[in-house]
Amino acid sequence: MTAYLIGRDFQNKDVIDYSHFDQITDFILIGSADFDVNGRVLLAENFDAVYNNIAPHIPPGKRFYLNLLGPKCTLEGGSWNARMRNQGNLHTRAFESGKLEANTRSVLEQYGFDGVYFDYEYPINRKSWKSFNRFIVSLASVLGDKYKIGLAMSNGRFGQSKEAMAVTDFVEIMNYDVWDKAGNHSTLENANKDIRAFLKKGYARSKLGLGLPFYARPTTQEEYWYDYKTYWNRIDENGLYSDAATGLTFSFNTYDVIKKKVAFALSRGLGGVMVWNYAYDAPADNELALFNAIEDGIRTAYAENTKGIN
Repeated sequence: MTAYLIGRDFQNKDVIDYSHFDQITDFILIGSADFDVNGRVLLAENFDAVYNNIAPHIPPGKRFYLNLLGPKCTLEGGSWNARMRNQGNLHTRAFESGKLEANTRSVLEQYGFDGVYFDYEYPINRKSWKSFNRFIVSLASVLGDKYKIGLAMSNGRFGQSKEAMAVTDFVEIMNYDVWDKAGNHSTLENANKDIRAFLKKGYARSKLGLGLPFYARPTTQEEYWYDYKTYWNRIDENGLYSDAATGLTFSFNTYDVIKKKVAFALSRGLGGVMVWNYAYDAPADNELALFNAIEDGIRTAYAENTKGIN
């Protein structure tokens, strides 16, 4: 069970809910470290405070990774494609700097991380992917067996070479911000579609983690994101919440949907599931908390797998 932890949610120890930490096996810190076009790793000013509010609370034997976000688009306007092309070019400069590999390892060593993740949905052309692939292969040679490499990717953005795929240890499937024809957000059917696409691409099942959204999106796809912990007791049996303030209907993954997704992912042989993001769930003592649903789904998958034994 992998979970993303956004740095801004771990600045104040007094308000952090640690109740799910013992349920998670793999922690990914995101939003607290970047890299620039020169291949330097840039840590946020509050990085040490955030790190110290997380690392000591991770149970022994669990793993802690650092997600690196690269330089942002420098265009003031333009289409999405133009902005992503600009951003991809900036990333390419970093990947071709010859510096990012060693600088990444240095940060991992300094803070005792188990590896590095890249949230890489940006490359939209072959040139960007070629540069990124060469970088991943080079990074793997610098990190060696001591550190792992993980990526978060969306269906349809497949540009990894076979060589890069081989040295990538984990791939988190970003199965969210997608809708069915009825406007339901991140359905089980869509999860099945994404899993099949990644397997068809050639990814090993054991490397894949199915992404689970702990937030809702409007059925009409407006740019709103509502966290589960605030609305868990206001949604109906279909995961819908009608918001009077916006006039929009929001679609959540319910406890049952999360449970079914987890059981399904494990039945397909995937290595696990991934949560976006930790701070969006209700506390562990809430019987409808979604981390509890994940554990329920794991138990269901295990029970199904052991039927008939003995």
